[in-house]
Amino acid sequence: MSSKAMLKVQEDIKALKQLLSLAELKNAEIALRTQKTPPGLQHENTAPADYFRILVQQFEVQLQQYRQQIEELENHLATQANNSHITPQDLSMAMQKIYQTFVALAAQLQSIHENVKVLKEQYLGYRKMFLGDAVDVFEARRAEAKKWQNAPRVTTGPTPFSNMPNAAAVAMAATLTQQQQPATGLNAFKL
Repeated sequence: MSSKAMLKVQEDIKALKQLLSLAELKNAEIALRTQKTPPGLQHENTAPADYFRILVQQFEVQLQQYRQQIEELENHLATQANNSHITPQDLSMAMQKIYQTFVALAAQLQSIHENVKVLKEQYLGYRKMFLGDAVDVFEARRAEAKKWQNAPRVTTGPTPFSNMPNAAAVAMAATLTQQQQPATGLNAFKL
């Protein structure tokens, strides 16, 4: 790829920025002259004041964005200065917390699932008792779900779970197993 095209685009951007700056400067001059016109001649013309108000608001937004970017950059530089690196222990603790969260969410989902099953049964009992309708309104959805479950799945590409274990995962599992084993006997003196 040629750098000439990139240089041409940069030059075009620079020229457009200059034209835009010039146009904005002319707009500001016109607004200023109009604002200096005696109020009796303006007949409720608020355009210059509105123009400057909007301009100030845009500057404030830009300043806030610049302030936020500066703070993010300072935080990043402070983090880099601290030489804070993620250790294997940090990673294993994070994975344990994710696992615990996943288990807690699964337990909540199971509880909700059981409640839905009870509510379905209550609803079917209500329909049977008060409406005299013994039709299972949920059967159509069950049949549709079974149809999709039994449909052959066409997949492309490699299987996401191959028979070959991931070396990093095996090493992490070994590290976790070592950390969780109590240090007793001769193992306590190994480095």
